[in-house]
Amino acid sequence: MRPIFLLLLAACAPKPAPVAPPPPPEPEYVPATPTPLQTRLFVPPTVSWGQIGSDTRVAVVENHEVPLVSLSIEFPVRATASPKDKAGLAEATMDMLNEGAGSRDSAQISAELRRLGASLGSSAGFDGASVSISCLRDTLEPTLDLLTDVLTKPTFPTKEWDLRRSLWLDDIKDSRNTPNRIAERVMTHLLWGPSYRGMEATEASLAKITIKDMKAWHKANLSLTGALVLVGGDITLAEVAPFLESRLGKWTVKAAKAEPRPTAPVAPAKTTVYLVDKPGSPQSVVRASAYMGLPTDPDYAAFTIGNMAMGGQFASRINMNLRESKGYTYGARTSVSYDLAGASWGFSSGIHSEKTALALTELFKELREVEADRPLTDKEVADARGALLGGWPLRFESPDYLLGQVDVMRTYGLPDDWVSGYMTRFGAVTAADAQKAWSARIDPDRLTFVVVGDAAVIRPEIEKLGLVVVAVDVDGNAIGGK
Repeated sequence: MRPIFLLLLAACAPKPAPVAPPPPPEPEYVPATPTPLQTRLFVPPTVSWGQIGSDTRVAVVENHEVPLVSLSIEFPVRATASPKDKAGLAEATMDMLNEGAGSRDSAQISAELRRLGASLGSSAGFDGASVSISCLRDTLEPTLDLLTDVLTKPTFPTKEWDLRRSLWLDDIKDSRNTPNRIAERVMTHLLWGPSYRGMEATEASLAKITIKDMKAWHKANLSLTGALVLVGGDITLAEVAPFLESRLGKWTVKAAKAEPRPTAPVAPAKTTVYLVDKPGSPQSVVRASAYMGLPTDPDYAAFTIGNMAMGGQFASRINMNLRESKGYTYGARTSVSYDLAGASWGFSSGIHSEKTALALTELFKELREVEADRPLTDKEVADARGALLGGWPLRFESPDYLLGQVDVMRTYGLPDDWVSGYMTRFGAVTAADAQKAWSARIDPDRLTFVVVGDAAVIRPEIEKLGLVVVAVDVDGNAIGGK
C-alpha cells in the first residue's frame, strides 16, 4: 500500500518547468547615417501690403495664435549719415529717442511700457535705422501713442546722454581688450578703413557729439519718406492702417539725400596674416574674410551650399578636420553673408595657441584640395542642401522672420522671389554647381587673416608657412618694423 501511495504522490507532484532556450544573439550594431527625408513643399505665409501718408508702404503678416503684435519702422538712413569727425552720431541719436519724449522722461517712458506690457527700441546700423515696439493686441493703440511721441517729440536729455556716452566709452575699451572683439575690430579696419563699416565711434568722436547735433540729425534724417512699416501678429492690415494713418500719416519731414552704396573692398594681392599680440593667451582667435560677388548673382545659392559643405555646419570638411580629426579647436566655421557692398565669405575659430600654425596648414589644405583631387561630392552637397532646406520653414514660426526678409529685399535690392523662390533655387543646386561656384569665388592665395594671440609662440611657426605676417595694434594700425 505504501509504495502505491508514494507512486500516486509522485504523480501528483508539479513537474519541473522546462528550461527556456537561450535568447538568440542580438544582431551586431552597425552605425549608419539615416537617409534624409524627401523635402516637402513649403509655402511661406502671405504678406498684405498697404500704404499710409503719401508713399509709406506697410507690410502685414498675420498670426492669430497669440494676442501679440510687433511693429517696426525701417528707415533708409544709415549710421554713415554722420560727419566723419562725429562718427556715432546716428547711433547716438537713435539710441536716445526713448530716453525722453513729449512730457515724459526716460523713467516715465519705462514705467508706461511696463504698465502696457510692451517694449520699445530704436537703433541705427550701417545699413539702416529702425524704431520698433512689441505689445499685447489690446494695448496696441496706447503703445503706438508712445511710439509716435518718441519718433516726433524726442527731448534728448543731457543727463541721459552723459550716461549713454559713458557706457559707450566702456564698450570701446572692452572692444580693445577682448580677443574676439579685437579680431572683429581689426578686420573691419583692414577691410574698410574709415568708410562704411569702418566709420565707428571713437573716444574723440563721442566727445564732440552734442545734444544740438542729435536734434539736428533727427530733423534732417528721420522721415517716413522711403520708410517701410512692418507689422506682424494678431492684427490685419485693415485694422492697423487707420491706427498708423491717424498718428503718423501727417508726419511730413523732408527726406534726407540717399547715400551712395559702398564699394566692396578689393582682395589683397597675396594672402596676409595681420597679427595682434596678446601675450600669454592660451588660444588664438583666427578670422579670415573676403568680399566676392553679390547675393543677386545666379550662382549665389550654389556658393552658399558649397560653403555649407566646406565649413558652414558641424559635419563640414573644415570642422571635421580641425576639431574632430586633429583636436586643434572646439569648432571652426565658415560663413556667407551680404551687406550693401555685396556678398562676403568668412572663417572663424578659436585655436589652441601652440597649434595655430598647424590649424592654418590644415585649413589651407582643405581650401586647396577641393580645387584639386577632392571636389565636393554628391553626398556632401545633398547633406548641406538638406540642412538648409530642412530648417528653413521653421524660421517662419514667427511673423518677424518674413517681415525681416521683406526689409532685407528692400534694403539690398533683392528680387521679388527672394523668399518665394528660396526652396526652388537651393533645391536645384547640384554638386557640380556648388563646386563651380566655390571655385570661382574662393582663392586661398588672396585672403585677409587676422590672428589675435601670443605672438612669441605663434608668429615663428606661421612665418614658416610662407605667409606674409604683419604686426598690428588693437586698432588695426601696423606696428613699425614688425
